Amino acid sequence: MKVENNEIKKENKKALPMFIGIIVLSAVVGFVLGLASVFVDHSDRIGELGALFGKYMAPCLMIALAIVVPLICVYEYLSAKKILKGWDGEDEEVYEKADSKLSGVIHATSTALIISFFLITASYSGGMENVSSFTMVAIIGFVAVMAEAIILQQKAVDLIKSTNPEKKGSVYDMRFQKKWLASCDEAEKAMIGQCAYKAYQTTNTVCTVLAVILALSAMIFGTGFLPSLSVCVIWFANTSAYMREAKKLGKAGVI
Repeated sequence: MKVENNEIKKENKKALPMFIGIIVLSAVVGFVLGLASVFVDHSDRIGELGALFGKYMAPCLMIALAIVVPLICVYEYLSAKKILKGWDGEDEEVYEKADSKLSGVIHATSTALIISFFLITASYSGGMENVSSFTMVAIIGFVAVMAEAIILQQKAVDLIKSTNPEKKGSVYDMRFQKKWLASCDEAEKAMIGQCAYKAYQTTNTVCTVLAVILALSAMIFGTGFLPSLSVCVIWFANTSAYMREAKKLGKAGVI
């Protein structure tokens, strides 16, 4: 036990200087930026740029997204379909190539959906009194991106199921992810678990960085506390869900 305690103290002692250094550096940067904000006020300029982006740029980007994403994804989907059509059912490299393309389709459409939510929010950021033809263009583009994402993901999932009959679930089912996970084998579940843990770590890191940035933004640009609240809600939900699930699985004897 003494050896173990010494090892713990040794690890803490080794990591402590770097931790203190980061804290001190963060405090210095925050102090300098806070001091600079007293003499330089960029809030009006930032607001003007944000208004221009929301009114003109966001709708144009939304339409571009609605055009580019399906062009790329349809090509990748058809390419994967062609590969699987000629697959002999044995060559793993061939299957992995097709699977990579289908995963790319799902990844691209999911990313496009996230970006589209940001762009539609930006388009509405000027308030309902500033709704214009550009806003209507953004709405049309947003609906198009949503429809494209759902249809393309459904096609990709159905193609995967055609070569893996054991896979269950429809993209249109609200419980799709749960059913899909239940139909995976142990190796796939282990891989999903590793990916989920990596996503958990990444979310914590991103939320930490954003919380710091938004705290400084509130002080320098007067952005208020709502942006920080949004990030903290996501951070809290992510951490709570992980801890609750870990406790649940621990009691069940899974871990």
